[in-house]
This record gives sequence, C-alpha cells and structure tokens, in this order.
Amino acid sequence: MKGQSITSSTIVIQALGIKPDGAIATEDGVCAMCGLHISIGDLCAPAEYSQSFTDELSLAVRGNPYFCGYCPSLTTSDAIRATGFGVFSKSGVKPFRKWQDIADALQDPPEPPFVMTYATANNQHMGWRAPVNESRDVFMVRVGLRDVLVRRHVLRRAVDACELLGNLPGVKPKVAKAARRTLPNPYTFISSDLKDAGHAKLNPGLFSDAARQAWTTAHTDALELLRALSLGETWALRFVLTPGAGGDK
Repeated sequence: MKGQSITSSTIVIQALGIKPDGAIATEDGVCAMCGLHISIGDLCAPAEYSQSFTDELSLAVRGNPYFCGYCPSLTTSDAIRATGFGVFSKSGVKPFRKWQDIADALQDPPEPPFVMTYATANNQHMGWRAPVNESRDVFMVRVGLRDVLVRRHVLRRAVDACELLGNLPGVKPKVAKAARRTLPNPYTFISSDLKDAGHAKLNPGLFSDAARQAWTTAHTDALELLRALSLGETWALRFVLTPGAGGDK
C-alpha cells in the first residue's frame, strides 16, 4: 500500500519547528494516523494508542502497525494545545484564534501547501487529521470534527450579497450603525463553532412585505448566491463580517 508523500502532520511539525522522532524503518509502510508513506530509512514508531484515544475513525489506515516520525509528536498535551488553532505552512505558524486573525487568514491564506485548524473543544486532535491545501483559492479548514470548504472568490461575493440583503427594510437592524459589531447581513445567527442548529438561518424579514417592495433582480441574485454557500463559507462569514473583532472563540 502506497501512502501520501505529504500530510498535515509533516506540514504542522515543520511549521512548529519540531523534529521528527522514532526509530529507523527497516521496511516500507504507511502511517496509521496520517497516511504518510514510510520508506526504508525514515523514522517511524509502533502504532500505540493511549486508553483515552477516541479518534479511531479519523485514522488514515486503521490497523496499520506503524506511525510516521511526525504523528506521535502531535499527540502530546503541549502539541494538542499548540495545534488547536493555527495556519501552518512553510512560513511557520500564523494565529487563527482571534476573529480578526481568522478573517485575515481566510481572505489571504499563505502559499500552499498549508493547513488550517480551529478546535471547537478542549484537547481535540487537530494537527494529524486536518486536510492539506494545495490552493489559496479553494481550500479546506478543519473546524472541530468537520472539514469545511471555502472558495475565496465566492466568499468575497458573499460579503457584498450580505450587505445588499442586510440593508433591506424589515432586515436592517434598528441599532445605530456606530454601535454594530457585525456588518449588514440577512442571517439571524452565524455560529463560530458550528454547534448551533440555528447557524446561517435567514432572517424572516427577507420575505416581508417591506423587503418585497424594495426587492430587485440584484436581491434575487444575492439570495441565490447565499443559498449556494458551503458550510465553510457561512462559517467564514462569522469572522469576515465582524471586522476589528477581538477575543477568542
């Protein structure tokens, strides 16, 4: 069985400046955790799991007897904390926890290959099971237990669509513009961790008489665009529509 030549583990470990560890492989194999191909002479370790390990379904090759030299270093408590939130690439690690940092990274990701992780619970294994991105324009983010898709050109258009629809009568909030934290949008709620069933629910005011009286074909196009967004793109709007926001999750 042939494994991958590059995985999230290799990218994350290199970005963190951690050296791989293990014994010299005496035969070819594939890492059970990330799926990296292990060649003779590479570092590897026996595939051993702690009693608290509950992520068997995320293993790249369940039952394989080896780990690569990168994955075991990502399962320590320090590494789990270090890889919960970040953008990992050859350039190192960029912050991905404060909302403004997330918005910046989503709109201007690093040169590929890169990995983006956003934990939604304590002690989540993120580094070894996140997707590797080979494009700055279409990429995936590991959000908790999900891998979500973001298309940058669609996200940019979605911001404009949100402003158009969010300023409709019946949708536009009565709060003074200076007091708003979030840019105009037609959603009742956008979740930062994707745990709320009400995530990306459209404001009923969109379908009110007041909104219909101001409705144009541009509003129809905007609504069609938002309805076609991926889960990752609606998640990304939480941060992109909140410029200057600080704080963590």
